[in-house]
Amino acid sequence: MGLPGTGLRLERIVSRVFGEGRPFLPESASPLLKSYIDDLTGLYGMTHRPDFLTSTTRNSYAEMAEGVLAEMVPLPDPVGVVALATMAPDADMLQSPTALLAHAVPGSPLPLGVTDQGVVAPFTALRLMGEFAGTGHGLLVIMDQRSLPYETGAAERPAEDCAVAILLGGDDGADDLSLVRMVDVAPGDVRSALAAELVGRDITVIARPGLDLPGGLADVRFAFPGRPCTGIWAALAEGIEGWRSTGRRVVLADYDSTLRYLSLCTVEVRQRERAEA
Repeated sequence: MGLPGTGLRLERIVSRVFGEGRPFLPESASPLLKSYIDDLTGLYGMTHRPDFLTSTTRNSYAEMAEGVLAEMVPLPDPVGVVALATMAPDADMLQSPTALLAHAVPGSPLPLGVTDQGVVAPFTALRLMGEFAGTGHGLLVIMDQRSLPYETGAAERPAEDCAVAILLGGDDGADDLSLVRMVDVAPGDVRSALAAELVGRDITVIARPGLDLPGGLADVRFAFPGRPCTGIWAALAEGIEGWRSTGRRVVLADYDSTLRYLSLCTVEVRQRERAEA
């Protein structure tokens, strides 16, 4: 299934890893935030660290979104849609990262938030953004947060605070995107499903370590460990300038074993002339 009738293309992508962060402010360690964490865990029969608010340093999603956005300016006008993709809810909900982004970019964008989709949240966000092409550019921010008060149940827990920002648009010089999403894929069927999509093609594959890749792939790049949601996209950000010197088809692949979703995003990286210094 290709990106649904949108013509969206990748114009720019940046990645940033954040430092230790700061402690929760006294007003953040309030009954409101404690109640929020109690609700997040209690609804699913989970427990959380009782000392989390007083002993933890963190970068909130809002702080990371603001930080990575600063590396994307200037942004085109208008931005028609902004989307946030995360594996887990924010540890600090006192400031909305989606609202922050919507107010910080040019235009009056539609805000979207995607969570509870595990590691395939960015693919879901791209699919939803494709429905709103024609409203201007799109901005997707993908984030991992290491300071979580509970266990997510995912195979890989975030070990770093990382944000990746992707600017999408219709510029003819940008890189075409297409998506494939497969549902109800059993773990034992991942390799064969990927083989049908990948083997025999002249491509670079970016995947998280541990993904059951088929043999016969000419060029495989593995994501940065400790970044379950952002890792493959950060690897794309790191490699894209090199691929633009020659042009390259790059396929990002990920699988969420809990949801049994297998997702791929193909980026047709166009050859570009290097700007003179």
